[in-house]
Parts: sequence; C-alpha cells; structure tokens
Amino acid sequence: MSPDKLPRPLPETPDERDEQQRKQGLWTDRDARGGVMVGTYVDDLRHGEWKHYAHDGRLRSEGRFAQGELEGQWTWYRADEQLMQRGGFLHGEKHGTWERWNAQGRAIDRGDFEHGKKVGTWEQYNPDGTVKKTTRHRDPQHRDS
Repeated sequence: MSPDKLPRPLPETPDERDEQQRKQGLWTDRDARGGVMVGTYVDDLRHGEWKHYAHDGRLRSEGRFAQGELEGQWTWYRADEQLMQRGGFLHGEKHGTWERWNAQGRAIDRGDFEHGKKVGTWEQYNPDGTVKKTTRHRDPQHRDS
C-alpha cells in the first residue's frame, strides 16, 4: 500500500454529556460501516459543521446541521476522494442547486430543489459534457386550475 493510501487515524473527541445527560460539545458518532460522524451537539441536537469519515479515515461528506436537521451546502466524496455530489438543504430537505459527477470527474446532472422537490430545468450530461437531456419540473407551489 502506498504511503498516500495508508489509513488515517479517526478523530478523537471528548464526547461529554451535561447534567441532564444531553450530548454537548464535540462528539464522534460511529456509523454501521465502521466510519464516524464528527461534529458538535447542542442540547442533544447536531448543530454546526459535521464531517463523515470512512473507516480508513478518509472524508466521505461534510456539511452543516441546524438544531438536528441538515442545513446549507453538503458535499460528498468518492472513495478516491474525488467530488461525487454537492447540494443544499433547508430544514432537512433538499433545497437549492444540486450537482453530481461521475468517477472521471465529469458532470452527470445538475438542477434545483425547492423544499425537497425538483424544480425548474434539470440537465443530464453526456460523457463529453454536452447536454444529453433537459427536463423541466414544475414549481411545487404551482397548481393546475
């Protein structure tokens, strides 16, 4: 195994609880695949910047929580640490622009979400970067009369 592929140590955190046994401060939560999520708890809710590491210590995803819900931009990475997808959340729902890339780093698709629903124009791309397909989604607030 090359030196740049050696496992990295997983972060260590204090993992403290308050007198009411609520998680507070910096914590490490284990996942079912042997990796960990590392970030801050406020009154037993994830809040602020969080990072998800694979069992070998490489970064799998990163983003923010607000009072226990996914919030703002999140980014996911492939096993080779290349960008896989990026998108936003608002109150735990997909919201804003989302983009995905294939293993070669070329765009797969791009479009917007509004409160968990696809909206507007979504584009899928060919391997050479040209538009393969365009799909138009209705505004979730729009109702037919």
